[in-house]
Amino acid sequence: MKALTKKFVDALTVKQARERLNYGQLADKTGVNSVTISRIINRKVDTAQERTFDKLNDWLLKEE
Repeated sequence: MKALTKKFVDALTVKQARERLNYGQLADKTGVNSVTISRIINRKVDTAQERTFDKLNDWLLKEE
């Protein structure tokens, strides 16, 4: 399990807002379940599986 830092969740939220994506669209882009994304962004969880973290991190680092 990977810890989800405030900085990571904030970066995820900012990029989601900039691209004007809802949870479903973000799920399609990242390959992460929309419920999981919702729980992370709303800070209901503070850890994630490594695979989930890696998918979200790759999306954050991807330049479009």
